[in-house]
Amino acid sequence: MKIDFLRRASCPTLELFFTGWGMDSRPFAWAADSPHTARCDFAVCYDYTDMTLDAEALRPYSEVRVRAWSLGVYAASLVLPGLQCAVSHAIAINGTLTPVDDTLGIPVAVYDATLENLSAESVDRFNRRMCGAHRAVFEARRSPHSLARSVDSLLAELKNIRECAARTDRVQFTGWNMAVLSKKDRIFPIANMRKAWSAIPVLELDEPHYMPDIPFVPVELP
Repeated sequence: MKIDFLRRASCPTLELFFTGWGMDSRPFAWAADSPHTARCDFAVCYDYTDMTLDAEALRPYSEVRVRAWSLGVYAASLVLPGLQCAVSHAIAINGTLTPVDDTLGIPVAVYDATLENLSAESVDRFNRRMCGAHRAVFEARRSPHSLARSVDSLLAELKNIRECAARTDRVQFTGWNMAVLSKKDRIFPIANMRKAWSAIPVLELDEPHYMPDIPFVPVELP
């Protein structure tokens, strides 16, 4: 797993964002200058080809605020228990703790078909489904350079998530305070996410899987 510090000013608080599959930090670089992250350091985790994160990178912080999106929710749930950082709150956005599951995550047949047929063209189709009406925003935010990830890299990441999800012996972080869900999500079915997060407060929005601002705007916690 990679981590990019987009704002590092020796603040005691870190806003730690786990992005989704196939991403790097570029589409989220704008958030380093947003009002929400102005009084804290800001880092983006991505590339879940392996589920390890250097605990030393988080050791200086007395408070870590976690937000995770899409398959990043699952990735965060695997690495946070081993980091021993002071997580003050954690918000899950359009993802679940069982990412490949017919009732609580992405349906198995859908995930496996994506894995078996991955190509540059299928990634583009995935991004269209992911973004919905926000495609232009996503494209603009990752410019002037496209994502610096090869199809082979994306395939390795997708395979590793699939293999990890098949195991039931891994300790997961369970301290999620809230889930933010999109009613128009075409990646994680909304019905599955509702079941997955039935035990914690949920905020539902009339949005697609990718929401340009939700990962970084203040959300009132329960």
